[in-house]
Amino acid sequence: MKKVIVDTDTGVDDALALMLLAADPEVEILAAISVFGNTTSERAADNARYVLDTCGRSDVPVYRGADAPLAQELRLNPGIHGEDGFGNTGLRPARPVPPEPRGVPVLLDLIDAHEGEIDYIALGPQTNLAAALEMEPRLLERLRSTTIVGTLGPALYHDTAPWEDRRFRVSRDPNVSFDIDAARIVAEHEGDVTWCGPYVTRQALVPEDFFLDVASATNSAPAKLITEISRDYAGFYSRSYPQPDGRRVMGINDSMAVVSLLHPELVTGAVMRPLETFLDPETGDRYLAGVHARKNETRPIHRVIFDMDFDGVVEKIGEVLRRPLPWR
Repeated sequence: MKKVIVDTDTGVDDALALMLLAADPEVEILAAISVFGNTTSERAADNARYVLDTCGRSDVPVYRGADAPLAQELRLNPGIHGEDGFGNTGLRPARPVPPEPRGVPVLLDLIDAHEGEIDYIALGPQTNLAAALEMEPRLLERLRSTTIVGTLGPALYHDTAPWEDRRFRVSRDPNVSFDIDAARIVAEHEGDVTWCGPYVTRQALVPEDFFLDVASATNSAPAKLITEISRDYAGFYSRSYPQPDGRRVMGINDSMAVVSLLHPELVTGAVMRPLETFLDPETGDRYLAGVHARKNETRPIHRVIFDMDFDGVVEKIGEVLRRPLPWR
């Protein structure tokens, strides 16, 4: 049984990722902690609560986490996920998540209670992790593993502009750039850390019809929720990554990271690299990428995923959405 804490800025792809965790009989979700990013932290917490309730998982506690970056100005992603993170559908849980207790102290308490047993999954900016590391510098070593949706992937040898890869022409790597200070803190600490960023996640664009067909065939509440909140989201991806036949597609970014943890056999390519910060002079945004180790390297070495069995990932998602409730 995997003990998991999920850190989420709950937008559309986060909702799908939460469903993969909620449906897995081998996963015990100890907590969901919100963070700003796709929407506000307050709304992200309520969205996580709504998803889990829809999946029949009201047993999973949800806590509010970081409301703003450590130092830089707050930025959100309303143009992709809507102002509410749910495609401006206005969906709200029956009971909103209370402001207290806060997520970071809960995280530290859970680590004390489950030393070396917790798999942490960060689907948004790494602000909660960085705040916890400031209180407990050995945090990542005390977790069983940490999986993060972020980084520009493995940079080429002596590459000075890894963001120029065509996969990054849309929103590049907001989970890192929205709080680069937090990302750098995490990158500077030792631990079993895996980064699964847009370099790999943007390779998997799923036809919107895939979800519509599952929802129609099963009348599944989770599948219907995904189709309801993803209309504008699929529109954004379809405009950004136009398909030859004009079909509508959508990203499944966060699900890729969850699948890499739950089904590691579907990871087909990864490298062990130290992480380095890069600056895009045109936008001022800063990013992380895995770089080649220097002679006598002293920086922590983390795992950077660059390829997955995408058909296998989509198959797993289909299996989950077709699975009847209850998911426990």
